[in-house]
Amino acid sequence: MVTMSKAIRPEDSESEIERDILRAFGWAIVEFEETLYRKYVVMSAPHSLMPRDEFNRHLLRMHARGHVTPLKLHGCKAWKKLVIEDRIEDTLRPRKIEMAKEPIPPRPEPKRFVVSDSHIIAQDIAKTMRSKLFPGRQDDEHVKNTVRQHASQLRRALTESRRSFIDYLDRKAPTLKEPMQLILSSKGEEILLLSLRLIETGAIER
Repeated sequence: MVTMSKAIRPEDSESEIERDILRAFGWAIVEFEETLYRKYVVMSAPHSLMPRDEFNRHLLRMHARGHVTPLKLHGCKAWKKLVIEDRIEDTLRPRKIEMAKEPIPPRPEPKRFVVSDSHIIAQDIAKTMRSKLFPGRQDDEHVKNTVRQHASQLRRALTESRRSFIDYLDRKAPTLKEPMQLILSSKGEEILLLSLRLIETGAIER
């Protein structure tokens, strides 16, 4: 009987797993999460016993790096591919996808909702950061840079785990712990990761 530890080998790098996930999309740009997981299990024999929760964690890490993005399709959770694997090299490089051989599924409205929701939340988070970290101080370049740095570190911590996220808040920004925990529990990891990325890149300031 094959054990879980043998199926998911320690030497399997994260980049190899991510390439396999991208291959599972096939020619599709958008795929339902359940379908993507099943295709991944069939195509990727070395990881065929990867549990669903670990598969989802890889998707969240790929989302945080800008490789995929979540959306709702016909009321179900789906993912859109934003990169392609580059000659099976160790590093995935973001690249514009010029053409798909299969049509993108209809009803893009949920995707716009996800992006819009994240943008609004990102603005609220940035405002909360400024008020908690720099009470009574006007915005200047130092304030903006500090907020972006915290957003970057919080996003990386949350990509690792919720425990790392809370630990960072305890150590570096305790005044943000309560509001950030509230956003995490009410909106979930995916929306919070995307919102923090918008702050980190300065997208909400444009």
